[in-house]
Amino acid sequence: MSASDSAPRSKKSLLRPSMRVTHIKQIDIAILQERGIKGIIFDLDDTLVKSFEPTADPDVSRWLVQIQREFAVFIVSNNASDLRVRLASEHLGVMGIAQAGKPSRRSFRKALQLMNLQVHEVAIVGDQLFTDILGGNRLGALTILVDPLSTEVGWHRNLMRAFERYILKRAGVTHQQPLKRSGTAPLASGTASLSRTD
Repeated sequence: MSASDSAPRSKKSLLRPSMRVTHIKQIDIAILQERGIKGIIFDLDDTLVKSFEPTADPDVSRWLVQIQREFAVFIVSNNASDLRVRLASEHLGVMGIAQAGKPSRRSFRKALQLMNLQVHEVAIVGDQLFTDILGGNRLGALTILVDPLSTEVGWHRNLMRAFERYILKRAGVTHQQPLKRSGTAPLASGTASLSRTD
């Protein structure tokens, strides 16, 4: 592991994803494998399933089936409905946690225990900077930001998304931002302190 791998992230970089893509199907699986990733923790709403839909689109379901041949897959969601998360997880054939309280690291750590993986062996994928990416970066994991699946949501969410776009633009984070391949300096995944419980 290089020095840049083990260096703690700055406060600014906690809001910087390792990779940004428009849709989960654009994630470069080969690069994840090269970096030793063995599991992927997904957000649920607007990452795998549209916010107001009960289940994922068939193409997403098929893609998840395919990647489970190579990776352990888990869902960590802030959704307050245990029933929604349970039904969506069952439909997708994976385990899930509701009411996760992201960006707290607690539920991510629980998922890691259930997956029997270490932080450096997982990628965290989600559509929100201040929950999925911030939480994943605080944990010290590789993080992937995707565009939200839903285009029409409440005004408060639209306001937050506009703020997120502003932050990403200021940071120069663009779509298809590449992870560098093995043997080169990585864009992201420092090891954050794990001494705190949140």
